[in-house]
Amino acid sequence: MIKHLVLLKVAAEFVDSQELSVAIQALADLKNQEIPQIQSFAAGYNNSPEGLSREYNYGFMMEFANNFDRDYYLNHPEHRRIASQMLLPLLSDGINSVLVVDF
Repeated sequence: MIKHLVLLKVAAEFVDSQELSVAIQALADLKNQEIPQIQSFAAGYNNSPEGLSREYNYGFMMEFANNFDRDYYLNHPEHRRIASQMLLPLLSDGINSVLVVDF
């Protein structure tokens, strides 16, 4: 099982925005429409009381059966389109506002 964890620094003007909701829903829809290799998807705003988020205010996680399925998702053109055209413009510093950890 591979867990794909993505943390985002969403720009203040896009927190709670329709644009963010649409982008996240597009990612969630990949599971049922384009990439059935996504076994699960969860997303939400940071609500940790620890004060250690380092300005990462949103996150999502996907689960895949194996590295091959994860890599299929990473290279899929619809994933790339959503990431580059829908998510990156909402972040405070583009690609520098993304942290990805797979385990």
